[in-house]
Amino acid sequence: MEASGTHKIGLLGEDRYFVESVIQILRGWGLDPRGFTNFESAIQYIMVNRFDILLLDSFISDAFRMPRIVHAAGDAKIIVMADSKNMDAAIEALKLGAFDLIENPIRNELLSHSVSRAFIALAKEREVIELSDKLNHSHSQLVVQQQRIESMHVQLLDTNKALAVFVQNMQRERDEIEKRTALKLRSIILPVLAKLKNSEALQEFKSQFDMLILQIEDMTSGFAVDSRVAMILSSAEMRVASLIKNGATTEKIAANLRISENTVRTHRKNIRRKLKIGTQYSLRNFLNSRIGQARRSGE
Repeated sequence: MEASGTHKIGLLGEDRYFVESVIQILRGWGLDPRGFTNFESAIQYIMVNRFDILLLDSFISDAFRMPRIVHAAGDAKIIVMADSKNMDAAIEALKLGAFDLIENPIRNELLSHSVSRAFIALAKEREVIELSDKLNHSHSQLVVQQQRIESMHVQLLDTNKALAVFVQNMQRERDEIEKRTALKLRSIILPVLAKLKNSEALQEFKSQFDMLILQIEDMTSGFAVDSRVAMILSSAEMRVASLIKNGATTEKIAANLRISENTVRTHRKNIRRKLKIGTQYSLRNFLNSRIGQARRSGE
């Protein structure tokens, strides 16, 4: 029998001699049973000091006692010992939850087998309860973790919303600054440049003033040339490209920039080559398309 003194076994019976003899048998198996011959004192003790196994003898003959014993026993395994005259009461005890039935007179091998099965069943039940408790604990931890994840998800959503609002505010602020800057350029700088351009003392710089005016008008009206185009072309080519974009002819560009028409044609060729524009395409249309893309990307 796989048992030890750590298992708690109670023996209830009205016949003191019978109780003592069974106790001696159990002690011979390495167990440490406690015997009772008084029903009430047994019930009081059992309710405070839980047993693993309860052996019942003649107490089962009273129909009112068995339910109290089962209730007091808790998860203890109850083994009923009954003779033929108490067999009906023993069967009722099994119906109430008793674990096993042994017929008197007791045979040691049957008692040993029943007690061993009771220990095994009790160990399995407690193992199941322990595993169930661990599963419930793990489930509780998972629920808590899920709640934390959901809380973090909500916080991330709130943070993303706050960042989106911040970016929108930054964009609006940037647009407002650009608008104010453009307004100042058009309302303050352009009139000054126009006045300087018309000054007789500065007539030799008229073409340069025209270029500045055209560039500022482009910048402040949202028609700036694509930054990638600006990085490829030289400053002289950019001036020519700006005039081409605004519909100026080669002759007019040469007059405005005070360069020869051949130089303007050379700049046109270089612009086409650098921007990889074939002669079948309109240079002005290409520049305006690039400008349109720059406008849309800035919106």
